[in-house]
Amino acid sequence: MMRRLAALHFFLVLVCTLIPSARAAERLHLTADLRAAILTVCPDCGTRGVIACGDAAVETGPRYFSHALLGEPPRGFLMSWPLGDADLRHLAETLPLAAADLAAKAGFEAATLVALEPGGKARSLGHPTATVAFPPALHACLADPAKPWGCCVADCGAHECCEKSLGSPRIELAWRDAESGERLTFRWSRNGSSLLMRRGSGFLRADYFCLVWAPLRLD
Repeated sequence: MMRRLAALHFFLVLVCTLIPSARAAERLHLTADLRAAILTVCPDCGTRGVIACGDAAVETGPRYFSHALLGEPPRGFLMSWPLGDADLRHLAETLPLAAADLAAKAGFEAATLVALEPGGKARSLGHPTATVAFPPALHACLADPAKPWGCCVADCGAHECCEKSLGSPRIELAWRDAESGERLTFRWSRNGSSLLMRRGSGFLRADYFCLVWAPLRLD
């Protein structure tokens, strides 16, 4: 048991060293009042940056908030930055499969989901439960630093780690909003199809497209 706890501690420390500060050039241009409300419930959103979600036309910059609020009642969502491509690649290169899964799971479970309400209000939904798994063949390929992680839009060569043939990482996060009773499920993808799915009683359904290529700044 002690050996397992020591290993878990090592993985958590490793993950924490991977998470970047919010140095990204891309910004969301949120108002000072909304930024303050977000940082009150999610300090990591300022230090790590965020994943921003919105409608199918969501974008960074001054127009972000006009695409953020969806559903009924209208609500938007931001998430403190968990891990990105480079972090997952580093885990695959430095850890065996089971350990890489555990470390990635810890990194994503450290994320905080923030609900944005009309009127400039923000509230935290806390940390998620996470399911994370590298396909064994993809993990084995990524462990070779000489092989790029191919985008696989077209055919990939043997020198690339191609998800089309090797499989994609399974990363799914889940929250339950105690205030609204809604369920939120986030599915991460590096190919531009990361989604946050909002489900509630009756027929409430809202799907948010999420920008996951790099941590975004609130200002």
